[in-house]
Amino acid sequence: MKQNFTVRQGALDGVEAFLRVARHRSFRQAAAQLGVTPSAISQAVRALEARVGAALFIRTTRSVGLTEAGERFLSHAKPAFEELVVASEVARELGQRPAGLLRLTVPRAVVPILLEPLIASFCQTYPDIEVEIATSEGLIDVAAEVFDAGIRLGQLIAADMVAVRLTPPFPFVVVASPDYLRRRQRPECIDDLRKHACLRCDARTGRSRLGPFKMTTR
Repeated sequence: MKQNFTVRQGALDGVEAFLRVARHRSFRQAAAQLGVTPSAISQAVRALEARVGAALFIRTTRSVGLTEAGERFLSHAKPAFEELVVASEVARELGQRPAGLLRLTVPRAVVPILLEPLIASFCQTYPDIEVEIATSEGLIDVAAEVFDAGIRLGQLIAADMVAVRLTPPFPFVVVASPDYLRRRQRPECIDDLRKHACLRCDARTGRSRLGPFKMTTR
């Protein structure tokens, strides 16, 4: 497969070594700054000179100087390399800093309990994240509706979803008015609720209905 790169592959190898040597006028100092051996710096510069097709340094036992080709190469390579360093830092910063749109689907009841105490500090910590919260009493399909996450009761979590516990377990309680309990026998166990008028909420649709308690197994 033909590859039409604008810059020949490997053409930038050795540029940083060249710039360090040009700055210090010393292969040894450049090697110390980059944490490599002087011979490694020398090999990198020689390989760069071979690709460029011209000698870039005048080397003597006492000093290192730039040739005319080296001076011209430095005048163009230094600002270009600095721009590449800035571009890399910007890209790395964006990669390490969360940003974008975070879509959450949650039951209305959890907003004051879980989200309101956290939302202000979350937005302050992650100013580049835009949070969209969709509240519903019905069970929304997180994947189908393109949400990033949802808050659910434990028994309503699909098997293929990754779950993270947000709170300690919540106990379920049965409540009734004193007048109702005077007229009906007080329930002692879950099965007794079959004989009582219960207000039931379908967690999947969010609809409530009045009728006997029904137990379902899945």
